[in-house]
Amino acid sequence: MKNIFNLILLLFFLVSCGQKANETNDNKPENSTLTNQTELFEFKIPDTISLGKHIGRITKYKRNKKPNYDYLLSVIVSNHYEDSKIKTDTFSNGTLNPFFGIKGFKTGTQEIELIIEEQILEPYKKDKDSFLEITKLYHQYDARITVVDGDFISETEKELLTELKNE
Repeated sequence: MKNIFNLILLLFFLVSCGQKANETNDNKPENSTLTNQTELFEFKIPDTISLGKHIGRITKYKRNKKPNYDYLLSVIVSNHYEDSKIKTDTFSNGTLNPFFGIKGFKTGTQEIELIIEEQILEPYKKDKDSFLEITKLYHQYDARITVVDGDFISETEKELLTELKNE
């Protein structure tokens, strides 16, 4: 008799958890939507780089933040490599101004596609349980840079390297 009672409690618990998950999923915005809010972020990206690996950074995140919410940013970069290969790299350091890598793959003008993944973590209580709802928003940006041959480091990149070293 005790085993049947425990089984009924377990089934009730599983069914109620499934209902809570469905309720929260119905309220979330579409996760795959790309928006282009140019006023939400400021970037520091060198306008001229040499062939090879370099860095950029989100310098300002301008969302009006709600109290008790947490915010996380990741930068997704599509970098070009030899033989027309494109590799998607994701950069995040748990801050609102992460560094990210960019690659100069050929001399001349190059477009860099950045996708910023913004995660908004909303804590809330329902009855005696605590929950965390995570909303993911994606923002697409394009940057145009000039890639030169040789060992060139711009003033912007020198500043970024100093900031990285000091953190």
